[in-house]
Amino acid sequence: MNKRLSLIQAFRSEMKRAARGTTLLHINSFTNLWEYEIGAFDGLPPDIERLVADRAAELGLMDE
Repeated sequence: MNKRLSLIQAFRSEMKRAARGTTLLHINSFTNLWEYEIGAFDGLPPDIERLVADRAAELGLMDE
């Protein structure tokens, strides 16, 4: 399995099991790991891209 697909599947699995109030931590962790392992956020699936973009906007890292 390639690295991108593995990270995506692991993130989706973690989000399903995430306790209430911990989703932001999972999103932060995923983005840090993705940036380290892959580099660019191009090509994320739409559902994950939306979560990452929403979190970035909350942190003031990009426009909503």
